Amino acid sequence: MFKDPFVNLIYFLSFSISMILTSNYVGWIIHFLIFFITILFYLKSIDSIIKGLKPLLYYFPLMLFFYVVFSLLLTSNSFIQIINEAFFGFIKLIVMVGAMTIFLESKYVNNIINHFRTLWSKTNIHWEWPEDIFVFLSMTQRFYPTVQSNWSSMFSTRKSLGIDNNRSHIDKLIFAAKNLPNILLLHLHWADDIALAMKLRGYGSKFPRGVTFPSRLKFIHLIQIFIIISFFWIIQKIEAL
Repeated sequence: MFKDPFVNLIYFLSFSISMILTSNYVGWIIHFLIFFITILFYLKSIDSIIKGLKPLLYYFPLMLFFYVVFSLLLTSNSFIQIINEAFFGFIKLIVMVGAMTIFLESKYVNNIINHFRTLWSKTNIHWEWPEDIFVFLSMTQRFYPTVQSNWSSMFSTRKSLGIDNNRSHIDKLIFAAKNLPNILLLHLHWADDIALAMKLRGYGSKFPRGVTFPSRLKFIHLIQIFIIISFFWIIQKIEAL
């Protein structure tokens, strides 16, 4: 939607915060229309949005049951009021998860860390711990697709062999709890090897570290950020009328 990754982050973050602050169905309709218009810019991400919402839809009856039971026991609200609050909160959650899924699926999300590193480097502050955080985030961003690919390949292999065809969700959760730590440990060892190679090349001996491909925050981007924040601020004022 926006070419600059930082502006894109501000847009989806402002949308999510504004959605959290929504307290009536008028505000929800406004945010749903904004969400629908946003989807038009990310039609390729519709499949990912549906996959991200499936767990919420699957476990919603169970969550609704526990919410209603505890609300009846701990509050004096009527049953109709409790159901209304539950559905309103669920609708807000659906829209928020959908919006953040779009952001995570956008092609500019990979430049977010580089953008923050660029902003930090311009401050000329020689602190080591922010640099270490940026390195950690960069390594996490690098290894996450590999972890995801290995995990998907393992499940696909077991499914093709007919091992997991009749397993329940509980069995799959137990299987994940037993095998996911092994995959994470494997990639942790790879990360240690990369960190050792970085140290041998002298990486980390000087601060602040440079940015190989620095991003540029232009004046037009500041105007876009101001318009985005003002837009959602106006929406909140309209809801309060």
